[in-house]
Amino acid sequence: MSGRLFLLMLAGLACGGPAASRAPGQVAPWLRADPQRCLLVRDLGEGMEDMARHCAELFIRQNGYTDDPATPDSTRWVLEIGEDGPWPGVLEARGGSLGRAAAAVQCSMRQCLVLFRLRRPVLACAFRVVAMTQVFTRIRLVPGDVRDTHCGERRA
Repeated sequence: MSGRLFLLMLAGLACGGPAASRAPGQVAPWLRADPQRCLLVRDLGEGMEDMARHCAELFIRQNGYTDDPATPDSTRWVLEIGEDGPWPGVLEARGGSLGRAAAAVQCSMRQCLVLFRLRRPVLACAFRVVAMTQVFTRIRLVPGDVRDTHCGERRA
């Protein structure tokens, strides 16, 4: 009996956990033409929320919202409502405004919402929302921010 248990444990270790979503090697031009489509290869072992998190984190990195530079591939850039002007100015204004990692993810049958903490010191409990469909298309940053009015009352 202990030999079977050992083999089962060994097989479980050999399989490992779910792999992280990764960028595909080659993408069809019609897919790449849509900057609001997630191009990550989905690991079917992970849930919808995990995939939405990966897609949203990639989206904000590519569009210059983190402290990393925006992707040099300008076909992946998406303007927010109210933004215009030359891209260098738009990307400079966004730079470092959001944290790299998502703070929360919620998916329903219609869409996924992913929250990112604003990195402005004055707004300790403010977030921006990245929304997308349940199939990880139409990715966009929702206008405005979400503020937690009870943040100051929380204590560790």
